Amino acid sequence: MMAEEQRSQASFHFSHNPHAGSLLQGLQELLSNNLLTDVILCVSGKEIPCHRNVLAACSEYFRAMFCNGHRESKENKVAIHEVNPDVMQLLVDYAYTSQVTITEDNAGKILEGANFFRILPVRDACVTFISNNLSAKDCLQMMQVGNMLSCPDLEKNARSCALKEFTAISKTPEFLSLTKDQLITLISSDDLNALEETVYTAVMTWINHDTRKRKKEMRELMELVRFPFMDKLYFLENVDRNEIVRKSCQDILTEAHTCQLFPGEVQSPRTRPRHTSGLREAIVVIGGIEEEDTLHHENEYNDSITMTYSAEPTELSWTTMKQLVDLDVELDPVPVAGLGISDIVMSSNGFSVMLYQPELDSWCDLAPMIHLKRTDHKLAVLYGKVYAIGGREYFHLLTSVEVYDRSQHKWTEGVSLPEPRCDHAVAVLDSSIYVMGGYEETSDGMRKTSTVYRFSPGDSQWQSMSDMPMKGGHITASVLNGSIYAITGKPPHVLCSFTPGDDSGVWTTVASGIRESCGMTTFGGKIYILGGKEGNKGSSEVVCFDPETRSLECVGTMVMGLFDHACVTILKYC
Repeated sequence: MMAEEQRSQASFHFSHNPHAGSLLQGLQELLSNNLLTDVILCVSGKEIPCHRNVLAACSEYFRAMFCNGHRESKENKVAIHEVNPDVMQLLVDYAYTSQVTITEDNAGKILEGANFFRILPVRDACVTFISNNLSAKDCLQMMQVGNMLSCPDLEKNARSCALKEFTAISKTPEFLSLTKDQLITLISSDDLNALEETVYTAVMTWINHDTRKRKKEMRELMELVRFPFMDKLYFLENVDRNEIVRKSCQDILTEAHTCQLFPGEVQSPRTRPRHTSGLREAIVVIGGIEEEDTLHHENEYNDSITMTYSAEPTELSWTTMKQLVDLDVELDPVPVAGLGISDIVMSSNGFSVMLYQPELDSWCDLAPMIHLKRTDHKLAVLYGKVYAIGGREYFHLLTSVEVYDRSQHKWTEGVSLPEPRCDHAVAVLDSSIYVMGGYEETSDGMRKTSTVYRFSPGDSQWQSMSDMPMKGGHITASVLNGSIYAITGKPPHVLCSFTPGDDSGVWTTVASGIRESCGMTTFGGKIYILGGKEGNKGSSEVVCFDPETRSLECVGTMVMGLFDHACVTILKYC
């Protein structure tokens, strides 16, 4: 009977919503009448009566002070030295009212005080207010404040403002007080909104402000000025004639000359455009196989050409470019190379050599090669000329190299390879063409090789270099920051890097687990590996290799799974 009575008892949950406001109002009345106050904050001669429990409830700093047995928890008066009286009063008023008025004049001081006393809502409100009112006059100062107070949001927002207003901030006294690392953070950014002439002038001004201490930093800073995008006349008159710059940065200036004469042929951090230029890097994927039919020897070929600007591409971020009907996609992969900053030259066989111009979205025919049935070759571009290297005619492997001169619209015989080669990789680095791996001819057919050759225009023959760590056929290579990256070996493949040296260079294995028959190119200062073979189908996965961390990360997908496709990076106005 008692159990039934207990189950039937009524209940009512009461919640008085205005209670919190009434409580604050009551605390304000107690404070204004100096009732029950138990501590006085002494700030530069000003005494501010308070309640310990209110301060402790509002501030992590005061909670630690009053709740952990420190002497201040028992003292009637507590000295505060970290803020001025006005800011302390505003923060105490906030504790009792939940309100504070932030202005341009007091925002910085309130931020410092709220950050020190760990009154986080006020700190965050100050960060928002300052971030919304940043300008060229104060963004460098706020960048320093954000760093000093460990406020990453403020530091980030102030840096963004500095990047946007770089031309103006580079003329301020605060700019001259930047540390080298802070200056590097700004001028290394793709988001820097300034002409390269302005960047160069700003760097020189910063160095000349304290030449004795800063002249040793010139080389490191000049590596971040993107001279290839500088006005040619300005470069010749203001940079190339500066003896101090020439002495410490001769190779950088030589690179700039090469880029101006032969756009698109040099790959370095300085050849990547800033966003303000209107140019953006774009990855182009050409042809490939979607699925392999090993039973009937009929593959499902992809005849599309797609492009993306995205560093983390999704299926929707790719756009389809103008398709070439005559493109022989049943070559795996189609030989391609960038010509200039945006044009792409393709050779589906020796007879059909085409040029795609993305800015016009149009195709045109180039002169046919001398070897009309050349296949499984590779293309490279150096000093404005296209090199068709190796390959085969039917089952006969070629040592032949042909060179296309666009001004004469014809191919001529070049310096032949030391041995026949097909399905190899090629790369252009430091004004030399490298041929790596592929298949070599034997008495009973073909076999994979790891040999490497180098050729520079003017040489009478190819020079042998250090072999790759592993043999590989159907391989690919790209150039990034002074090194060649090649994918080779037995499936799963490895990613190796080659660094030229005084002798024959050094190879290093940097990553493993790479799919066979993948595509590779450079993008955003990293190596992008696209697709590859999974069983008898192509993968759509896009993997990024970061040379700084030496890590592989999946960053996106292609429109479809592909293998044996071609990849190239171009610059395109958007």
